[in-house]
Amino acid sequence: MADVTYISPEIKMDGILDVTSAKGSTVVLAGHYKGEMRAVDVKLESGSTFNGKIFAQSTEIGGKVNGDIQTKSLKLTSSARFEGSILTDELAIDVGAEVSGSISKLQKG
Repeated sequence: MADVTYISPEIKMDGILDVTSAKGSTVVLAGHYKGEMRAVDVKLESGSTFNGKIFAQSTEIGGKVNGDIQTKSLKLTSSARFEGSILTDELAIDVGAEVSGSISKLQKG
């Protein structure tokens, strides 16, 4: 079973959250976060806000993000609002999502 870190809607956090040492680590953000986040999987729910940097294997954005994302796989749902830079191998953008910034492919090596 994967370890899940859940940040509820009423929570406002800032700092560095690194849960990569937990096998199958997942972060679910329903609240508000400013800083750096590192995990295997990251999910930002609709209504959440994130300012900073995300490093993950898989990321799903449904909230508002201002910052940088480096992830192998990224999905922006219809409620996503993203501004910043994206570095990824796989990108899916649902109809209704808003994206402003740069998108680049991860370099192999």
